[in-house]
Amino acid sequence: MSVEFNRVKEGEFLRLLKTQSVGKVIAQQSAVDNKYHVIAVIAGQQIAYTVRHGRVDELRTWRLDNLAALLQSVGVKKFEIQMR
Repeated sequence: MSVEFNRVKEGEFLRLLKTQSVGKVIAQQSAVDNKYHVIAVIAGQQIAYTVRHGRVDELRTWRLDNLAALLQSVGVKKFEIQMR
């Protein structure tokens, strides 16, 4: 079974996290630099969401400390880190 990935803007992603329907949040290291993309997997489903830039369809990246602060601001207490 494959996972359906959806790219959404940051505001929509944060609203999704606030609904608490997310089963797992993953910070995945970028292949380009030492920053991280964020992925949210919906509990019990094969659907995942990631954040894209507002103007272009490229993945948004954060430094890990900034990403952790952003996730904490919407109530995420735990997330997984995947290194490249």
